[in-house]
Amino acid sequence: MSQVVTARGITYRKDDLMALINAKRISNGVSPLKYNQQLNQAAQQKAEDMSKNNYFSHVSPIDGTKWSNFIESSGYNYVEAGENLANGFDNPNEMVESWMDSPTHRQNIVSKGMKETGFGIALGKLDETPTVFVVQVFGRENN
Repeated sequence: MSQVVTARGITYRKDDLMALINAKRISNGVSPLKYNQQLNQAAQQKAEDMSKNNYFSHVSPIDGTKWSNFIESSGYNYVEAGENLANGFDNPNEMVESWMDSPTHRQNIVSKGMKETGFGIALGKLDETPTVFVVQVFGRENN
């Protein structure tokens, strides 16, 4: 399932990101997340949307689309969901550490309520600077 994107000599692999995130969950006493194809689709669409429309935000400045709209469009029926965004990091480890240093991003990563995840990775430019957009969405399906 590993999508690989290399930019500025930095390689991002979805499987590597999953391993880093699950290591943080396990070290915090939380069970690992599982991949969900619908969440992968939602995260990839969000990453590509930010790349195409030159923005970095949980809400599109173009049309007001929220991060949760991408999840809903994928058909994932959730009772709990979250999103972490990143760009401009020199390596995936730094990116995950930055998320862990942020209370809201950390909460998404170590939440016992989150059971599944998906990643999106897209090359693009942000304010004319080349970057890699990384999106991780989390969810717990409404069963």
